[in-house]
Amino acid sequence: MDPQTHIPDRGDSAIHPILGGIVWVGRATAWLIVPIFAIVLISVVLSASKTGVIMRWEGDVFLFGSKLTLASLGDLQWHLFGIMLMLTMASALVLDKHVRVDFLRQHMSARQKHIVDVVGHLVLLLPFCGIVVYHGYDFTLRSFNMGEGSDYDGLYNRFVLKVFIPIGFGLMFIAGVGLTLRSLRALFNPQKVATDD
Repeated sequence: MDPQTHIPDRGDSAIHPILGGIVWVGRATAWLIVPIFAIVLISVVLSASKTGVIMRWEGDVFLFGSKLTLASLGDLQWHLFGIMLMLTMASALVLDKHVRVDFLRQHMSARQKHIVDVVGHLVLLLPFCGIVVYHGYDFTLRSFNMGEGSDYDGLYNRFVLKVFIPIGFGLMFIAGVGLTLRSLRALFNPQKVATDD
C-alpha cells in the first residue's frame, strides 16, 4: 500500500475500518475524473461543430428529459465534478491531504497538534458539517418536490446532484468524529503521542 495514503492503525479497532471505508469511497469516486475529461473533450468537439441537439428520443429519460444536448453534457460534467468533490473531501481529511496552516503546525509538538485537531474538529468542523447536513437534506427535498431541472435544455432531476451535499458533509462529520476520537486517544496515551508523526 502507498505509504502516503496509508491510515496508521493505532489500536483504534473500531475507528480504523470506518476511516478506511471513507478513504475507499474517496479513492473510488476520484475515478469520476475520467468520464469528466471524456465529456469535456466531447463537448469541445461538438461545440466546435456547432451541434446543439445531439440526440432525441421518445418519452423522458431520467436526468436528460427527451433529448441529449450540448447544454446537458455541460451540466453533466459539472454535476460529476460536484459529486466527486463532495465524496472526496472526507478522504482528504482522513489522509491529512487538506490545507493546513503549515508554517504554524510544523513547529508544534505531536501533543499540540492533537490538541489543535480536537479543538478544531469540535468547535469548527463538526458543527459546520452538522449544519450543512441538516440544511442540505431540506435543500435536496425541496428540489425533489418541485421537480427542479434545467431551464435551458440542460439536465433535469437536480435533486440527484443536491443529495450529494448532505452525503458528502455527512462523511466529513463521520471522519471528524473518528479523527477526534483518535486524537483524544493519542492525547491520553503518552506512548502514542511520542511515536506519532
